[in-house]
Amino acid sequence: MSVGALMTATQFVSHGGEGLWAYDVALGVFLKHLIDATEAQEPLPEWLGTAVQDWRRTACISDYGLNFDAGWSSEQIATVVALVERACAALGARESIPSIEVESWRILGDVRMSARGAASIPTANVSALGRAIRSLLTGTLPASPSGTAWLYGTQEAPSTIGMRR
Repeated sequence: MSVGALMTATQFVSHGGEGLWAYDVALGVFLKHLIDATEAQEPLPEWLGTAVQDWRRTACISDYGLNFDAGWSSEQIATVVALVERACAALGARESIPSIEVESWRILGDVRMSARGAASIPTANVSALGRAIRSLLTGTLPASPSGTAWLYGTQEAPSTIGMRR
């Protein structure tokens, strides 16, 4: 995939003024699992229900980035981090997810996710993105090298993309 094509297939994920770039297919797959982990909780607090609606939109529409609420309390962040860990554990149960399955998920009404032509989505790449999101939420994501930003979801290890000043 060319750099230009990759950039049109990415979404920015942010929390508290920090962030990373994510391959949109991997982010969508991760968010589907995060939504599943969250909706298994009953009852769902209003703040978390609002977050789930944002996650649904972001999972299916690549024009949106993902902004975790900087105003969340430490307890709310801990709740989301625990849900992120559950989502990563669910992803770890499989080696990959066939694109036909990904494109069949009903996450946002009739709007479906796209696998961008991939035959399957490797879950190791998606789990790596989930772990990076956990680090972002806990303030432990390492700084990217100067002039770059982290990119997750295209491989198991993070890569970087050059940033213009």
